[in-house]
Amino acid sequence: MSFQAIEYQMIVLFLAMALGFVARKLHVMSEESDKMLSRLVLTITLPCTILASVLTRDSLPDPATIGTILLFSCLAFALVLAIAFAVPLLFGLNPSKRGTYSFMLAFGNTGFLGYPVLEAVFGREAVLYGAIFNIPFNILVFTVGVMMLSQSERSLKEQVREGARNLISPSLIACLATMALALLNVTDIGVFGEAIDTMGSMTTPAALLIIGSSLATVPVKTMVTHFRTYIMAAFRLLIIPVCIWLAFSPFVADPLLLGVLVVVNGMPVATNGTILCLRYGGDLNTIIRGTFVTTALSLVTIPVLAALVGGV
Repeated sequence: MSFQAIEYQMIVLFLAMALGFVARKLHVMSEESDKMLSRLVLTITLPCTILASVLTRDSLPDPATIGTILLFSCLAFALVLAIAFAVPLLFGLNPSKRGTYSFMLAFGNTGFLGYPVLEAVFGREAVLYGAIFNIPFNILVFTVGVMMLSQSERSLKEQVREGARNLISPSLIACLATMALALLNVTDIGVFGEAIDTMGSMTTPAALLIIGSSLATVPVKTMVTHFRTYIMAAFRLLIIPVCIWLAFSPFVADPLLLGVLVVVNGMPVATNGTILCLRYGGDLNTIIRGTFVTTALSLVTIPVLAALVGGV
């Protein structure tokens, strides 16, 4: 399939961000509205999105295949998290920024961009693989990810306590429920699944409006001239997925599974990072800058990754 589908998704993303940018400049949106909208997303619409990834599908792979995908997804995340924690330390970043950079390295936009990219590169079946991959992703982003963003000068004990407070959240409950439903092969539940999917469809536009609104507060020069952002982007978009390919290609017999693992780990910074920053703290300007730069550069890097794993 042509990469026009990927480019189309990128254009949609940038236009939606632009609307949020204009809304903030016209004072239709504000810091307070961003925080309230992010709370709505985290407590209602995002949990619905997570549940809908299973409840609106006609079928799922068999339990053995699901278990295999989950296993290699968790192993891949273990490698990615090791890189995400190590790189900021190697660059000697201030502790108040270290967690935000770790988050950007660890968590990519596997939903809004991930699904259409997987379909464009590998076909419809890959979307199912991506949905299963997103189960451990969502569990980790609301535990380890929140701990990264709330990291500051506080002690490790305080950071662990903060992470523990966020363990029980609507989104994490939805992740655990989705995993159980997937293993039980509970998929299409009719009108209730459609209702959940409708609520979940609000997540992406809301997240993009929040990012665009937040972009309006950052000077344009700062967005494109920060050297460390490009170093982070190189790791997020190319180095990390290449490491995944080198580490797993000798062991993963299924070429589709290997391709999915490589490509989803090369997505730009997760859009929900901005929402989580607004909710739990973190360096908001840094994560907005990283989201913008990696999204723009991924238009070039995603086809490179697809060629690497034989998707084109």
